[in-house]
Amino acid sequence: MIVCNCTDLEYSELLELVKKHGNNIEAIQEECDAGTVCESCMEDDCDIVDLPLLQAIDKALKEIN
Repeated sequence: MIVCNCTDLEYSELLELVKKHGNNIEAIQEECDAGTVCESCMEDDCDIVDLPLLQAIDKALKEIN
């Protein structure tokens, strides 16, 4: 499941970043650059990814807890 098309970030990779950084979007972006190129995945209605970045972070946080 693609979360950021520009960086080819998969949900499974994001899940590991959320385990490490929680919901600290700046730390996540610093480590993987997701949402920093075209920024489309930062929009809830993005249609070029399977799950937009912020929604994916929320989903990961729920899975962890």
